[in-house]
Amino acid sequence: MKVDKKSRYATTPLVKLTDPGGAELELVELREIPRVESRFTAAPDRGERVDLLAERYYRDPLLFWKILDASDHLDPLDAIAPGQPVAIPPNK
Repeated sequence: MKVDKKSRYATTPLVKLTDPGGAELELVELREIPRVESRFTAAPDRGERVDLLAERYYRDPLLFWKILDASDHLDPLDAIAPGQPVAIPPNK
């Protein structure tokens, strides 16, 4: 299994398991969400999504998970309320 280096799972260990049918599986271990301090907050515009914020601040929409990790109230499937502050952590 190859994990993209930009993925939130890039440094998460892989585990090998055998399913009931005898097939070997390689899975990513559960990832503990780290405590992330944000540098500032952004007030999203109407219709803006987390991936669009990631594109704006990191120039990469696939880094949306960094914004989600910094928030205790955002879910990737939730809409962002216009004007509701969203924490933007550093891209490191």
